[in-house]
Formats: sequence, C-alpha cells, structure tokens
Amino acid sequence: GSFINENKISQSLKLALYRIVQEKINNILKHADADKVTIYLGEEDNELILTVTDNGKGFDAATIKKGLGLINIYNRAENFGGWAEIISSPGAGCTMTVKIPIA
Repeated sequence: GSFINENKISQSLKLALYRIVQEKINNILKHADADKVTIYLGEEDNELILTVTDNGKGFDAATIKKGLGLINIYNRAENFGGWAEIISSPGAGCTMTVKIPIA
C-alpha cells in the first residue's frame, strides 16, 4: 500500500469506512474474545484497501456471513462499487478485507 490522497475520498466514503471499522470492532468486542486487533488502510492500484485482523476465537465464516451485523459491512462496500471478504475459521482469528475503487 501507499500514501492515501485524502482529496480522492468523498466525505460519504470516509463515513462508510468509519462505520465499517466501527461495526467490525463492535463484533470483535462482542464475539471474538481477542486481545489484539490490527487495522490497516492503504491505497493500491486506485483502490482503497482496509483490513481488520484479530487474534480471537474465530468462527465458521460460511455459516455466519449474514449474521452479526456483517451484512452492513458488505452493503457499505458494495454501495461504493467495492467488496468485502471475511476470512475466519474456529480457533484461527478473523481477517476482514474491504476494497473500494477510488479515482
């Protein structure tokens, strides 16, 4: 990733990114039993890349995709032409990646 030119990011996208991180942190606090969270925000190939990783107890991502408020994360990313992916398995923590194109 590289330095982000903040002028390329609309206020509405900034708010969406904030809400995505807020939702994910809320889920971690409620469910993950984690003691470490890493947040990364960068720009690569005209895409914003956001990752939030925790070392919690993990979960079966296939069965919980529409639960825990994660649908809001997917919808917010899709509203800006992007996507979100949650990778987790029991005992292995969780990594959320969001990619959103920017001009």
